[in-house]
Amino acid sequence: MKIGGIIDISTKDIPGKACMVIFTVGCNFGCQFCHNKHLLRDDAGRKYSIKHLMSLAKNNYLVNAVSISGGEPALQPDLPDLCHKLSEQNKFVSIDTNGSHPDVIERVLPSIKRVALDLKTSLSIKRYEQITNTSVNIDNILKTFHLLNDATHIQFEVRTTYIDNLLVEDDIKEIITFLKENLFTGNFVLQQYQYSEGVGEEFREKFQKPEHNTLLNFLKPYLNDDFSFDIYLRDEVVGYSEIHDVFQQIL
Repeated sequence: MKIGGIIDISTKDIPGKACMVIFTVGCNFGCQFCHNKHLLRDDAGRKYSIKHLMSLAKNNYLVNAVSISGGEPALQPDLPDLCHKLSEQNKFVSIDTNGSHPDVIERVLPSIKRVALDLKTSLSIKRYEQITNTSVNIDNILKTFHLLNDATHIQFEVRTTYIDNLLVEDDIKEIITFLKENLFTGNFVLQQYQYSEGVGEEFREKFQKPEHNTLLNFLKPYLNDDFSFDIYLRDEVVGYSEIHDVFQQIL
């Protein structure tokens, strides 16, 4: 399995849990704002055997959860085997995915407890290809969404990173409308984009961090709606908070 990095202990990747994080190499999207572009190079990372990864997880006594991120983990042929073996160790397994490989997600479902589906923008081919710089099969992303939304045994998070100069408020409105119409039962997380060195100096000015109040204004209209899902904000001001808690602090 091609691995670009491992974090022994993280408290940010799975809400409420300390976990080990495994970063896989490679992605089929070309998002210019990606924080992990170093994982996309042909020479990135190195091969780990499943046996080696299992040993690292087993001997990490401080955590009982493993988050598999990337890159796009579903590109790794060994992903189902790794998830199965981690599950046999009674590990809480979480996967981050762009949703483009529903067949792989279906194979790992019995072995995992959580999935974070990264919706880049509203679910139209034109917008998706603008944002990802890639030819995208929207039907595959929809299949992944419905597969996960129907799986009652997992924690399901849909998240969107808002980037000034790239996304617009209508993108967020359309995503929330889609979730409502499809009876989403997980958590939707609106994330604040923040520049990091992984994005690249040439993109520092192109992609801007949205203001905290801008994100609040996007979410305020949904405070009194009776949704089947919860809405969270993740930014530098509130951390990771459900929107009713955020607005209670303000009011």
